[in-house]
Amino acid sequence: MIRWAVALVLLSLAACAPQVQPLPETPLAKATNAAVTPVALPGGLPATTPVRTVTLPDWTITVGGRRVRVHVVAPTTPPPWPTAMLLHGASGLGRGFMVWPVAEELAKRGVAAAVVRYFDALPDKVRRKGAVRYFQQRERQMQSMVDQLLARPEVQGPELAVYGYSLGAFHGLAMAAKDNRIAAVAALAGGLPRHVPAAAVERAAPVLLVHGTRDRIVPYKRTQQAESAWRRYGRPVSVMKLNGTGHVPKPADRVRLASLTADFLAKELLFQQVASLPR
Repeated sequence: MIRWAVALVLLSLAACAPQVQPLPETPLAKATNAAVTPVALPGGLPATTPVRTVTLPDWTITVGGRRVRVHVVAPTTPPPWPTAMLLHGASGLGRGFMVWPVAEELAKRGVAAAVVRYFDALPDKVRRKGAVRYFQQRERQMQSMVDQLLARPEVQGPELAVYGYSLGAFHGLAMAAKDNRIAAVAALAGGLPRHVPAAAVERAAPVLLVHGTRDRIVPYKRTQQAESAWRRYGRPVSVMKLNGTGHVPKPADRVRLASLTADFLAKELLFQQVASLPR
C-alpha cells in the first residue's frame, strides 16, 4: 500500500511539475531568464530547447588540486534541483553528441544535468586518461566529485542520479554498486567493472542498461553480465537491447534514447525523494 501511495504521489508531482515558469528576480534568475535565445553548449552544439533550459557552466570543482570543469544544463525552475551526473566515454567529451541530448531531456523534466569532464582530475602527463589502469584512481576522484556536487546549494540531495556512456557507463555501474548516494544509473554501452565484488550489487541502485548487439568495442555480453548480477541479488534492473546497433547509436536512436533515459533517471530521483520523506 505504501508503494502504491508513493506511486500516486509521483504521478501527481510529475503532472504538476513546472517547466517554463519564470524565476523570481535574483542574480541567478536574471541569467536564467535571459537565456531564451539559443545558447552555445560547450562543444559547439546549440541548445535544442533554449526556452526551457539554460547552461550554467560555472560549477567548477577542485579534485586533488586540479580544476575539473562541470557544465550544467539546468531547468528554468528555481533551485535546488534534483541532479544527475553525466559521464562521457574514453574519448572525452568532444562534441558531446552522446551527452548533451540527455542533459537537455533531463532539464525538461526538472532535473539539473551536471556534465563532468572527469579526465581533468588526472595529471596532464597522462596521455590515455581512459586507460583501464587508471580506473580505480578515477573512481576515487569521482567520489570527491559526488561529495562536491551534493554540497552545492543548487543541488537537491541527498542523492544523485548518473548517466554514463561507454567508459562513463562502467564508472556509473561501479558507483551504483558501491555508493549509496547514487539513486539510479543509466548505462549506455558499458558493463560492470570486474574489480567490483559481486556482494556489492546486493544493495545496488536501480539501473537501466542500454546496449547494441553489434557493439565491437564493448560486447553486448557485458550488459548481460551486469543484468545477471542485478537480478541475482533482486535489485531493480531494466534492459534495452538495440538490435543491429554498434557502439554509437544512430542519430535517430540517440534522440529516442535520450528521452527514455531521462524519463528513467527523473522518475527514480523523484521516487527516492518522495520515499525518503518522513511518514
